[in-house]
Amino acid sequence: MPLFFAKDFKDTENTSLAIGKFDGVHLAHQKLLSLLDGKGAVLIVDWLQNKPALTPLKERIKLLKTFVKQVYFLPLEKASRLVPADFCALLLSKGVCLQKIVVGYDFHFGLNKMGDAQTLQHLLPPHVHLEVMPAFKIKGMALHARHIRACIKRGEVALATQFLTRPFSLEGVVILGQRLGSKELYPTLNMAVPKNALLPAFGVYAVRVQLEGSPSVFEGVSFLGERLSTDKHLALETHILNAKIPTPPKTLRVSFIQKIRDNTFFANLQDLKAQIFTDIQKAKTLLKTQ
Repeated sequence: MPLFFAKDFKDTENTSLAIGKFDGVHLAHQKLLSLLDGKGAVLIVDWLQNKPALTPLKERIKLLKTFVKQVYFLPLEKASRLVPADFCALLLSKGVCLQKIVVGYDFHFGLNKMGDAQTLQHLLPPHVHLEVMPAFKIKGMALHARHIRACIKRGEVALATQFLTRPFSLEGVVILGQRLGSKELYPTLNMAVPKNALLPAFGVYAVRVQLEGSPSVFEGVSFLGERLSTDKHLALETHILNAKIPTPPKTLRVSFIQKIRDNTFFANLQDLKAQIFTDIQKAKTLLKTQ
């Protein structure tokens, strides 16, 4: 991914540019991207440091490239030190063929966020058109990434799916668990919870799972949270439905479809196993309708 501030970088191909964080690449972002012309690119302006996000930067770029050919990145650490005039000058010096810039109605930029869409319009030369997308509203409320993050934190993953147009997912390395599942409960694939990741509310979820090296998508039921009934450790454990995985993959992706229940303490493994059986039946029913 080209860094937009690199000294030797110039975009000599694209004639339009969408600017923003694009965290989630959700419905509002998709509408904004549709305003680009046939030679459009995206400039992500966001923090380099890891913060809980709907979509990690690597995944964000992959999603954006389904809409445009080229995605650029400008660290917010650098962009936030530029006065509006210098920010605009940077855009024009790098996007030498720019004829159109697209931003959202709440776009702010530069030092202390002193620049907005009106500021940018004033700074751009006449040959560069600025298109400002109005608020994208659902039931009268403007859609923002923070609203989707709030849904996920509440465990409302099905609602988040509607806003994202895809399920919220976590991807990580498969690790060794307690080995209780295969011996006394149900076998699970255990994933290391990604550091600094946005996490759904703790509980049990109907999920779909992709294993590294496999094109198949498996149905499953996942537990996310502190193992209250055993070692109290944070865990993400997934039982695959209607399939056996003889060799655990190195990584997997868990896509959260619907929350089944909250995290609960069980006094013994027999009660826990009975509840897991119920969870599995509910997950099978939910996944048939999704």
